Amino acid sequence: MGRRIEPDDPRRCHACLLLTEHCVCAEVPTLNVSVDFLIIRHWKERYKASNSARLSAMAIPNASIVDYGAPNTRWDSDTLQVPSPVLLFPDKNAPPLPYKPQTIVVVDGSWPQARKMIHRIPGLSTLPRLHISPIDSPRKRLRTPPSPEGVSTMEAIAQAIDVIDGTGSGAPLNSFYDVLVRASLRARGTTID
Repeated sequence: MGRRIEPDDPRRCHACLLLTEHCVCAEVPTLNVSVDFLIIRHWKERYKASNSARLSAMAIPNASIVDYGAPNTRWDSDTLQVPSPVLLFPDKNAPPLPYKPQTIVVVDGSWPQARKMIHRIPGLSTLPRLHISPIDSPRKRLRTPPSPEGVSTMEAIAQAIDVIDGTGSGAPLNSFYDVLVRASLRARGTTID
């Protein structure tokens, strides 16, 4: 699990939150996609260098992040008032989408946090689900998923882009995830191979 860091730490890049010598901001791709992304991030993820949602939003101009659950804050029920939304969250029994989405809603946090958010945020659990297939090949990750088909927020967004805009459209984001993982592991002093 990613460790929370201080946002004003002068040793860290203020955008990617990695130590400045491992900054990956110059590697962030730009993906012009046909849908909007609304990322609802658990507030405890905001200052974690391992949070891939922040960098996903940097790569996608029509993505926005809203934090959820911070003490002394209230959820704005208007947040989900977006055009033709679908939820990007696993559901093996999800029926085919009833419409072409204009907004993909993504919950971001640890797996337990994300599951709780689905049930606690009014209107989220009733959104149609966008189905993505599990990733076939094993890869290095910033966090260990609770199941083999678990993926990071960035990987899930890349797969959603493939579903909506065609196979390979999300490839730059997947490649960037590998860059992020390598830089993060180097920053931790972990061997990459």
